[in-house]
Amino acid sequence: MKRQAKPAQAPEKQKPAPDKLDLNTATMEQMKSLKGIGRGRAEEIVRWRDKHPFENVDDLAKVPHVGDMPFGELAEVKAHFVVRLASEAAPPIAPEPEKVDVNTANVGELRSVDGIGLERAEEIVKYREEHGKIRDLNELDELPHFKDEPEGQRAPIKARLRV
Repeated sequence: MKRQAKPAQAPEKQKPAPDKLDLNTATMEQMKSLKGIGRGRAEEIVRWRDKHPFENVDDLAKVPHVGDMPFGELAEVKAHFVVRLASEAAPPIAPEPEKVDVNTANVGELRSVDGIGLERAEEIVKYREEHGKIRDLNELDELPHFKDEPEGQRAPIKARLRV
């Protein structure tokens, strides 16, 4: 009996691996966890995307201090990233964490917010004691530990706070 060949199937469109970081939404902490990306490169990526949202991972070559990496290292770093279109965004796995009230939270509660360390938390409490209630989260931008950070790093912190 002659074996019949199976009909050729069209190649399936591969979806990005779920563990890859989206260049347009990854936090600095997530980026710093990757080999080849330290604080400086993570900051440059965030600065770049604040002005030029990534259209694809090849745009990494345009980012200062990232694009000048040796070719093999850059290719290895690019392999950890993806650029998802809004329509491809993964559904949230867990409900959004409750926002922390910047006017009533103590240092410990403020530190529970990603990106707020001990210094920032103490700074916020001290500011409240000296100036009264914070009326607008943009007031935080004037605090010493906030004002030198790029907006792309401050925005996710402020998104977890409320007045």
